Amino acid sequence: MSADGPLLPSEPLDAADERLLATFDEIEKQQLDFFDSAAKRIIELVTALLGVLVALLALGDKFPPAYLAGHAWVKGLAAAALVCYVLALVAAAITTAPRRLKRYAYNLTLMRQELDALLAVKARWLTIAGLLFGLGAITLALALALIITSA
Repeated sequence: MSADGPLLPSEPLDAADERLLATFDEIEKQQLDFFDSAAKRIIELVTALLGVLVALLALGDKFPPAYLAGHAWVKGLAAAALVCYVLALVAAAITTAPRRLKRYAYNLTLMRQELDALLAVKARWLTIAGLLFGLGAITLALALALIITSA
């Protein structure tokens, strides 16, 4: 019995079915690289937007800048964006962190479970990083919008 249920008799696969299976095999093969490269891209983007945020907070010859001095909402949004970006950076770093895998020489079922667990962890942390990055971008955009409309 497979993980998908009992094996039932079926007809031979046609060319479209073979292509579908090959596509899924290719996706599965590239998934680890995709998770790692997506997390690295989030790290790059977060780093760039942290630079924008720091520039937003430190512009001018005195701190805090005039556009922050009387605007509690802008300060709060800037702080929220900073927290979101730092947490997104941490989540993306966890996604790319190396992990030990148990390699079972004679048990493919346990090897499959190990790979599935690794993919699940990477997918979970990448999702968290992406959500935090998006939330940080939204809060930064709102802060910038408030600065622009109050000018």
